[in-house]
Amino acid sequence: MIIPPYLKPGDTIALTATARSITAEQIAPAVHELEAAGYKVLIDEHLFRVHHQFGGTDTERAEFFNTMLLNSEVKALWNVRGGYGTGRMVDGIDFELLRRHPKWLIGFSDYTVIHCHVSSQLEMATLHATMPVFMWNKEGDEFLQVKKAIQSMLDVLSGKNISMDISAGTSYNLQPFEGEIIGGNLSVLLSVMGTPSEPKLDGKILFLEDLDEYYYHIDRMMQTLSRSGKLSKLKALLVGSFIQMHDHTIPFGYSVEDIIKDHCQPYGYPIVFDVNSGHHLENMALPFGVPVKFQNGILTFATS
Repeated sequence: MIIPPYLKPGDTIALTATARSITAEQIAPAVHELEAAGYKVLIDEHLFRVHHQFGGTDTERAEFFNTMLLNSEVKALWNVRGGYGTGRMVDGIDFELLRRHPKWLIGFSDYTVIHCHVSSQLEMATLHATMPVFMWNKEGDEFLQVKKAIQSMLDVLSGKNISMDISAGTSYNLQPFEGEIIGGNLSVLLSVMGTPSEPKLDGKILFLEDLDEYYYHIDRMMQTLSRSGKLSKLKALLVGSFIQMHDHTIPFGYSVEDIIKDHCQPYGYPIVFDVNSGHHLENMALPFGVPVKFQNGILTFATS
């Protein structure tokens, strides 16, 4: 697995928009956090393009991404927000530029497309982490939660040996494990199956999170992964936040935990719920493709 160079103060982080559009106001608080930490932030005027709900046309978003990959001063690309759209433009990205000059690609949710594609096609590490829009319009405790999430992102980018305590989460078949994490948003993960972006899951630690779905949708997606054999050879399963779930008048009858446990527990590998990553404000960074060990309730990432 290729791990991009870690950053040091003074390095440049570029902002990108692979999905929905953004405004200068919406990124300002997060930009301030990066600059306060000693990083330069590249904000190109093309970042603010608008095409319907997208940050420019599919071609424009891909070309802008390629421009940032080509820029030798840029050491990391931080996506401004998710929503929908990355799958529409991913085939326009010149990933050979990334292969020749590895950089950290950062984001989550719809950005799962990028995580999966880079893992599958380049075998390169990426960073599942919060995005600038989540700090916009936040005050008090909410602001501090996002600030903590951004700091965890910066800790990974600087190469610190970081760890995450996941001992409080409900677990099954728990035992020490090690490997590399891949995954992200469950709905987006399902959308790349059968495409060039489909990740190799055998022998990996799979991380899943989602929001705004019906319980039966979660069951259907897990059923698909199970029936296709994608769940059978994992090292472990980490489950982040599944929030804003929906049900019908006649309840589905199973919680997200029930659904995931039923589909995965028969395989015998460790399953850990309530991992502090996903669609909530304190979205702690998870480096994908970086060696990780789990023991005594602690995930430890070998980032240096």
